[in-house]
Amino acid sequence: MPHDDKTLADMLKVVQPISLPPAEYPPAIIVRDTPREELEQRIKTNAEKMGLELTDEHWEVINWLFDFYIHCCDTDDPGYLEQETYWKYVNCLYDDDCRNELAGEDEADCPYGKLSRKEATRAYPVYRILVKAFKHKGGSKHLYMLFPYGPLFTIHLLAQLPRLMNDANPHFGTAF
Repeated sequence: MPHDDKTLADMLKVVQPISLPPAEYPPAIIVRDTPREELEQRIKTNAEKMGLELTDEHWEVINWLFDFYIHCCDTDDPGYLEQETYWKYVNCLYDDDCRNELAGEDEADCPYGKLSRKEATRAYPVYRILVKAFKHKGGSKHLYMLFPYGPLFTIHLLAQLPRLMNDANPHFGTAF
């Protein structure tokens, strides 16, 4: 990702985050409810506007983050829309042999941990899990080589997701 003479301010001028307060509406809900193709198209369009070339390594991180948001972040949403589905879920709560898609993810599905709705709106907890997930490739060094302005900050900008709280610290010149 070339970033020769671009500054963070230049990047923000090109692609503005959606106009929501920082993470009042958790990104996990948006990612869960938006078709993946639509998110990918939004990212491609905004990356092109900014002159960023996204490689398979970029997409690996982006897709991992989206999957994490969908499967490992609490959205305070019961996940049922119909009465029949709700009662099936309730009945499964008391039956050890019952396996219901609403019963939640196993810890094996979230090896780096789960985040509450509040934690999933803050940059640092999400960033720490992202670094753990890519530790085998170099962790934060690998992520910042791909996304010099910060992996979470850049992905959220490209996808036009709400910014996470404390995703950029202008005093230290860092972004998560």
